[in-house]
Amino acid sequence: MKASTLIFFALYCIGINTAIADVSQTSNDKHGPAGIVVGERLVAARAKLIKQDWKPTRMHTTDGCEYSGVEKELAARKLFELDTCSFDSSRCILYYSKKAACLRVDTIGEQFNDMTVTRWTRECPEATQ
Repeated sequence: MKASTLIFFALYCIGINTAIADVSQTSNDKHGPAGIVVGERLVAARAKLIKQDWKPTRMHTTDGCEYSGVEKELAARKLFELDTCSFDSSRCILYYSKKAACLRVDTIGEQFNDMTVTRWTRECPEATQ
């Protein structure tokens, strides 16, 4: 009887520790580098990233890319870290770097002031840029 109580207690403790670990991982996934969050306006997220020494990665400097739609507005505001925006859903991809790390930030929105962060990944732009 004592052995089964001890085993039950051990399994209970393992379960609690696993649950706590899962909760902390979930809340860490909600905040990206520099504390950016999904749904945050691009203006605020970009300011946080730059304040934390993330540098905008200049895209399309030598490939003759011509911007259109939302891309034109971002280029006019000197967001040269812009890679591309889709035409159908106004989703855009921007890149930043900090030391040897890369960061891809995806946004959605048809106008600069309304654009919000939808996700981020530790991803570098393709070498052909």
